[in-house]
Formats: sequence, C-alpha cells, structure tokens
Amino acid sequence: MKNLFNNLLNKDTGQNDNRMTVEELTSRFPEIPKDLYKEPVLREYAATFGNLLRQAQDPSACSQQYSVGNHFYLKLIGPMKIYMYGLSTKDKVLQQLQEMLKKYAADPEGFIETLLPKDIAEREVKGPGCE
Repeated sequence: MKNLFNNLLNKDTGQNDNRMTVEELTSRFPEIPKDLYKEPVLREYAATFGNLLRQAQDPSACSQQYSVGNHFYLKLIGPMKIYMYGLSTKDKVLQQLQEMLKKYAADPEGFIETLLPKDIAEREVKGPGCE
C-alpha cells in the first residue's frame, strides 16, 4: 500500500505533469455541470488531484468490487455528479471540493487513505451477465 501512495502523491515524479487543467477535467468527465467550470476551486481541484483524476473511472452499474480508479471516481467526481442530478446545491458541492483540498493539503497520504478501502480489487469486478 505504501508504494501505491508514493505513486499517487504529486511528488512521485518531481514534475508538474501531474497537474490537470479544468479543460482536461471537464473533457474527461462531461458529467461535471457547466456552471462549475469557471469556479476557482475547480481549477485548484483539477491541478491538485490531476494524478488521481486521471485514474478515476466511473464504475459499471453492475460492479460487485471496485478498483482504485472506481473509488477515485466515486469520491472525487461523485459530489459533482450528485449535484448534476439536482440532489445537492452548488454551494454545497463547492464546499465539499474545498474541504477535500484542505484535507489533502494537511496530509496527502492520509487523505488518499480515506479514498481507498483496505480491500481494493485489482480491477473492477462485474456481476454475472455484465461485460
């Protein structure tokens, strides 16, 4: 697990290539509502979590076990998707994004630990009849 954290933290390569732009984020995840695109917190969110967001993958509706990418999607993109469905407010989702940034800044490894359970599937496991 320690190697996983080292690979996920921004300092792993010593380069700024881990940063993501809002344009890249919203093209990867078109479910992010357009009214969030110009929010400064979304720009900071993309830049901070770029290496995690590049691994994020929306899990299938019939998933029985989630991969690392699925967990990243659920935790990092999930609040914005809930807002997209009208089940949250813009203020609340912006507050959630800011809170994640604050927790990451205080303890990057500890924050990543909160995103991932102890028993992560190597890849997404789908139920019978799902391809």
